[in-house]
Amino acid sequence: MKKSISWFHRFVILAAVVGVFHRAHAVSTTFWAINQFTTIQSLNGDTGAVLSSIPVPVGSGSAASIAVIGTTGYYTLLGDTRVYKIDMTTGASLGVAFTTSIAQSMNSIAVTADNHLWFAHGGSGAGNVLQEYDTAGTLLSSHLFPTSASSYRDGLVVFNGLVVANRGDQIGPYDMYSIPAGNGPLAYVAPAPGTPFITALGGNNGIAFNGVNFYISNEQTHIVTKYDLNGVFVSQANLPANSRYENWTFAAQDLGGVIQQPNQGNVPDGGSSLGFFGFSLMALAFTGRRRSAS
Repeated sequence: MKKSISWFHRFVILAAVVGVFHRAHAVSTTFWAINQFTTIQSLNGDTGAVLSSIPVPVGSGSAASIAVIGTTGYYTLLGDTRVYKIDMTTGASLGVAFTTSIAQSMNSIAVTADNHLWFAHGGSGAGNVLQEYDTAGTLLSSHLFPTSASSYRDGLVVFNGLVVANRGDQIGPYDMYSIPAGNGPLAYVAPAPGTPFITALGGNNGIAFNGVNFYISNEQTHIVTKYDLNGVFVSQANLPANSRYENWTFAAQDLGGVIQQPNQGNVPDGGSSLGFFGFSLMALAFTGRRRSAS
């Protein structure tokens, strides 16, 4: 006689599958930044707590922003074309990774899940660009910003063919741009620039995106502010007193899950996706039980 799996055992199996699905799509709240140009830190974006600290091995005093890929950090120095590497496990310098072609207002660095590194240069003219490199130092693309920035553009995040950046050193608000194919100029995503994507509470420094929320640094009042997928304020938390962070980034390996798209109207939240997935599996199991019983 053919045996069928009991409803209880089906439920246990489905719960395990849903649990795996949930863990695979967990969202990180830990990002990396450089404090006071001297110390590399990981922070919890929801609480503002410092989780770890590493001294900058080369260029302490002018180190600006860092991006992490695996156990390697890539960081910038203010106005320096060179990109430096650090072993995030030992804190040892790994020398110069490569050199960008533009020194103009060199500051912010961002990373995407494909391990590409992005650099936003401020100022005006031909140097006011977004550059994309691989970790070997190959220039993959270059895109002119539509408007100039006052000095350093120290707030930058890149995802899904989009850019969100501030308008200069501690100058908001934050606008969204689309990245064209090839080396074409960036284009504002409406309703920017008339209506910016995010208007922060002040400070207007670094910005990071974990696929669900944006986190913005306010170095004037030492807080981190959190915004949802569409730039709506969610919460804020205190940062260490006297801290100063330029751009900050989530590690590339923490961006490998589902990166949601702002302002699309069809973006489910993580809980909805999980619930729908689990419900669908249980419906299938129930159908299978009905068939085996008939």
